[in-house]
Amino acid sequence: MISEYLQQWTTIQTARTAGLSSTDIWATYLGSGGNRDEMDVTGYLTGITVLPVLDRDLIAHAINELITARDLPVDGAHYSTDRVAGASGYADTLRRLTLSPDGYRFDRPARTEPHGIGDDGSTAATAQDRADDTESRRCNALLETGLLDTGAEARFDRLTAEARDHFAVSSASIALITDDRQIIKSVTGPIGQDLPRETALCARTIEADRTLVIPDAAASPDFHDHPLVTGAPHLRFYAGHPICSSDGWRIGTLCLIDDHPRTFTATDERDLRLRAARVQIEIWAGSPDK
Repeated sequence: MISEYLQQWTTIQTARTAGLSSTDIWATYLGSGGNRDEMDVTGYLTGITVLPVLDRDLIAHAINELITARDLPVDGAHYSTDRVAGASGYADTLRRLTLSPDGYRFDRPARTEPHGIGDDGSTAATAQDRADDTESRRCNALLETGLLDTGAEARFDRLTAEARDHFAVSSASIALITDDRQIIKSVTGPIGQDLPRETALCARTIEADRTLVIPDAAASPDFHDHPLVTGAPHLRFYAGHPICSSDGWRIGTLCLIDDHPRTFTATDERDLRLRAARVQIEIWAGSPDK
């Protein structure tokens, strides 16, 4: 049985290579017996959330059906076990998974690095070159969205206002992370400002595909001496989830901030991930308010 993250990673790469839309995959998934809504499936296909094994297999099967129906020259999406793959009828379309010689592991969360991984075991660049290239591509993906050129937009302000009200925090914001700055695209509430990247908590959030939660920054060994905690705005609570470009690069966050400690449940984390997915969908729609 392959890990959930490996299965998700291969699914994302296959869907992207085949040029399949999340809407088409979702519709085919429903026809195969799935019952998740389109936002759940889109979230899975962009690394926002991980789904149970049955849904992962149904999504892989939907992708393989679309690849076959459209006669696309693309390897298929992997199933959770060889047994499921054999029963699917698509086992022969699945590529062999191979670690690169420098030890890159496929069982990391999806899109920790969206390129530079050789299926055939080809030699990767040095770690530093790979890191520099990754950051260059990430910044280019942010520039290509056009978000840095459009200023405040009501479509994003609506989403941060809804997030602030839903979680009852003092502030909610959408932050974009450039090579050296945090740029606030939208903020509802008093806390949220452009900052040097090295100071911004949201820059820490985009380092991995996960929700970063700090229930009480003043009591955290990692953050108690952070300048945003020891000085204005005297931040205590933070929760943020990455938002990605359409090709998978983590370009910013949807985050919640409060000047009081808070608990944040697993349900809250899921709600924040789904709201981050809504921000992504809005970005990908590329239709600023007129």
